[in-house]
Amino acid sequence: MSLKKKKVTKKLFEQIMKKGAIFYGSFLVFRVIINLDSPQYAFVAPKNIAKTAVVRNKLRRRGYGALRDFDVNNGQGIFFYKKNTTKISFSEIKKDVSFLLKKSRIIQ
Repeated sequence: MSLKKKKVTKKLFEQIMKKGAIFYGSFLVFRVIINLDSPQYAFVAPKNIAKTAVVRNKLRRRGYGALRDFDVNNGQGIFFYKKNTTKISFSEIKKDVSFLLKKSRIIQ
């Protein structure tokens, strides 16, 4: 399955925002709906986190890279970056993604 099919659509984004369970990490907030459908995830870095698009895109790419290392077979969710997260390392993002996936019981 290509990476584009694993990203959240606009329609699914609205459903997750309305009905999704919320989990908090140290750098990320995770909204998720646990389905047995194909896994779809998104990373959101709003403008109040980083003013330039370069930094926001870098945060999103690091998030997708961290998620790629985990065997996620179900669930559909959105990761939101918290404030003051522009200078965190890839390993810190990876630890937080792992923590949130375990907390939401998507992975063991």
